[in-house]
Amino acid sequence: MPNPFTVNGIDWTPILCRIRVEDDQDLPKYPGNLKVALLKHAGLTDHPKADEAYQTAVDIARLTTVSDPEIVYWFSRIAPLMTQAKDERRVTSSTSWFSR
Repeated sequence: MPNPFTVNGIDWTPILCRIRVEDDQDLPKYPGNLKVALLKHAGLTDHPKADEAYQTAVDIARLTTVSDPEIVYWFSRIAPLMTQAKDERRVTSSTSWFSR
């Protein structure tokens, strides 16, 4: 098992461990729906910008290999920004009554 790949408290190792190179493929591939797996793993399934975040990771990866491991890498960098923004909105909305 590879060293844990953790970004902002999310361990991406379980997804990376499932990625394999098959005989008929040039690049490593996730065995299933990578988008669904990433969104679920990051807890962003219901986030309104989840699809856009995944597509951004794919677009960035498209600049080089467009391999699934690279998509995981870029998504792991984008996901914390989305959860951080959600947390900041929650704090702002819960403290907004102080400013009245």
